[in-house]
Amino acid sequence: MISVNSAQQHSWVPFATVFIALVLLVIPAPELIRGFLPDWVSLVLIYWALAVSTRMRLSLAWLSGLAVDLVILGIPGVHALSKTLLVYLAKHLSLRVRAYPLWQQSVVITLLLGLELILFAVVDLVATGSLSELHRWTGVIVGGLAWPLVYQALRRSRHFANLSR
Repeated sequence: MISVNSAQQHSWVPFATVFIALVLLVIPAPELIRGFLPDWVSLVLIYWALAVSTRMRLSLAWLSGLAVDLVILGIPGVHALSKTLLVYLAKHLSLRVRAYPLWQQSVVITLLLGLELILFAVVDLVATGSLSELHRWTGVIVGGLAWPLVYQALRRSRHFANLSR
């Protein structure tokens, strides 16, 4: 018998896009460019939290953050906490933010990425007594500016995967 929804869902696509974002994180880049690169993992997690908020689990955000912690050899758990907080906030705001035009979504994304940077700065201040993380503010701005491109690319992958909200 043929079902009404015979299109196959590819539920592995969100995991694959997070993995690609992790790969983009570890690709070597010149130090001059490194400060301008956005946090690809955060952008991808925010997209999936906004696009399929009912399917997005905080555990994926936590595991992705833990993977970032392991890759960059940072303080264990800092990125796991920040990614989980980002996804929680994005899921909470998803109904409102999805209704915004892309340029307004970019502003919200910039604010979310800025909140993550503030969390990193506070943890850095408590752990080391200095604010060395504040140099990454350019990556936050670039992340907000790159949001329309990230949105379009991940939207196409969501349609390929046949994932509904």
